[in-house]
Amino acid sequence: MRDIRNNDKTLVGQFDIAVIGAGSAGFSAAITAADEGAQVALIGYGTIGGTCVNVGCVPSKALIRAAETLHIAHNAGRFNGIEATARVDDWKAVVQQKQALVDDLRKAKYSDLLPEYNSVAYIEGQASFGKGGVLQVDGKTINAEKVIIATGTRPALPSISGIADVPYLTSTTALELETLPRSLIIIGAGYIGAEIAQIFARAGVDVTLVSRRGLLPEAEPEISKALTGYFADEGISTASGITYDRIEDVNGSINLHVKDNGKARVIGAEKVMIASGRTPNTGQLNLLSAGIEILANQGIRIDAQMRTSRDGVRLCGR
Repeated sequence: MRDIRNNDKTLVGQFDIAVIGAGSAGFSAAITAADEGAQVALIGYGTIGGTCVNVGCVPSKALIRAAETLHIAHNAGRFNGIEATARVDDWKAVVQQKQALVDDLRKAKYSDLLPEYNSVAYIEGQASFGKGGVLQVDGKTINAEKVIIATGTRPALPSISGIADVPYLTSTTALELETLPRSLIIIGAGYIGAEIAQIFARAGVDVTLVSRRGLLPEAEPEISKALTGYFADEGISTASGITYDRIEDVNGSINLHVKDNGKARVIGAEKVMIASGRTPNTGQLNLLSAGIEILANQGIRIDAQMRTSRDGVRLCGR
């Protein structure tokens, strides 16, 4: 692997393919292209490895498994002759163990793997399209015949008055908390909100899951109904079919004002987490200057072959 840092004043390379984004999709694309004999520029901005290993699949599943031990112990009494107890003794230690796993996997699956590919140049910096659609990294030109965009997504803020003024958590920062809150509101009841709700509830946090469309709205209604019942059994409150009025921080506590069946209601908690969707990481790419058509949600318009409106530029990932 050729490693070109963004403080290199001579950063002008000639490549067959440039891949923007060093997460799982971009990494896979770069290695696949290298295996086919291409000279590849892999452009990473932020921590290598992207969402899955750093802030998504790996850390969430590690904490799910940790919280599962508490759940199993608390329910051992279902079986005659078995008694078990469990409690959170040191949540900081649990989170630190999770982070150690993340660090190890990032190194093993990403950082340590790249040196095996001499035809991949790893470039750190912010990619964007300059005048005439020329690809640049921090203002320095990258010459590439083809470009793959794999910049992923980030949490999206819901349209709730006051949301930008409260100290909200995201799925990333919630999994980094080293001290458990007493109570937590989670806004958004898709799979991300649901699994994090269960982690914290099983660890002893009073969790309220709030959404407009109910629990797992994209799943079959039977699944949503069943899971709502299971969550109630675990002490997770759900508020669905509501409309949001506003949210505010009152002396360090979060108050979410909603209308439930037309009646005003206030849901309070120590912390609030946003899990109401994702938005594309495209804002810094300057796509319109390259003639790349974007959608109303800032996503990139593509065809069935993942081609954008500009020849030689394709998309991969989510």
